[in-house]
Amino acid sequence: ISAIFPSDFYRIGFSFEEMIAMMFNDTCNVIGVEEFSIFDSELEKLIKSGEYVLGNKSLTKEPLSAVTRNEDREWSDIVTWAIRALIQGEMNGLMRNPQLCNNDTILESNSTRLNYDQSVYCVGNYGEIFNRRFGENKRSSMNTINKGSPMIYSTPLGDIFGTNNDFQVMDEMIDGGVLKRVKSRKGDVLRCGVVVSFDDVNITSVDYCHVLAAALFNGDFEAVEFLTFRENDDVAYESLSHGIIDALAGTVVNFEGDVDRGFSYSTPYYYRDKESSVECYAFATRG
Repeated sequence: ISAIFPSDFYRIGFSFEEMIAMMFNDTCNVIGVEEFSIFDSELEKLIKSGEYVLGNKSLTKEPLSAVTRNEDREWSDIVTWAIRALIQGEMNGLMRNPQLCNNDTILESNSTRLNYDQSVYCVGNYGEIFNRRFGENKRSSMNTINKGSPMIYSTPLGDIFGTNNDFQVMDEMIDGGVLKRVKSRKGDVLRCGVVVSFDDVNITSVDYCHVLAAALFNGDFEAVEFLTFRENDDVAYESLSHGIIDALAGTVVNFEGDVDRGFSYSTPYYYRDKESSVECYAFATRG
C-alpha cells in the first residue's frame, strides 16, 4: 500500500475491528483486510444489503496452513495427511456422510492405522468445508482442486532475517543432522540421489540437486555427487535411510513413505498426469 499511496492517504489498523470502526466513522472510505475475516461479521451483513461493496481484486495471496512443533514428526504427519484427505476426498467424490462417520473415541496407537477418510465423512471434503464457511460463490480458482491446471505456487519466505521478529533463529547445526554431516564431509560435497523414471524428470531432478548444492555452498552448484536409482527400487530409500545419500530427487510424494517409513517430502517441483491421477515429484529426505 505504501508503494501506491502517499502516507497522508492511508491509515494503519492493528485489528479487523479497528479498521471497520475507521470505515464506519469516515476516517477511511476503503479498507484492505483478509477476506476470510469478513465472513460472519457485521460488515458481511452490510455487504449483502448493498450498503458496502466487496472488491474482486486481491492485493495479496497468502497460503494458510496448520503449524506444529518440529520435534514430533509423527504428529506433524497426522495433521498434514488429515488436510490432504479432505482434498483427496473432493477429487474422488467423497462427501460428508453421517452414516459412514464412525463417531467413536478409539485412538489408534499407530498413526499409519488412522482412517483419514473419517475426516471427510464426519466433517466434509475440502470444498464442502470451504463453501460452508465462506459461501459457495466465494471460491476462486486459487482454492479449487487442481486437475492439470497451473499447480506451481510461490510460498512467501517471510522476513526471516528482519529486525521485527520475536522468535530466535537456530544458530547451531543439529548434532547428527544431515547439514552437519555434509559440512564435515571431506571435500564439502552434497550426495544427491536421482530416481531414473523418464527423461524430463531425470534432467529436472539433476537441476534441482544443483539448486540444493548452490544453496548449501554459497553458489557452488557443482559441489554435488550423483547416485542414480531405478524407479520403484527400494535401494534408493534404503540409501537415504542409511545416510549414503543426503537427499533423493525424482521421488513421487506418497503416504506410505511419509507416515509409515518416516521420510519427508519437499514442495513438489514437477507434476505429471498419469492415467486418472497426478503424480507429484519432489525431494525426499530422512524424517
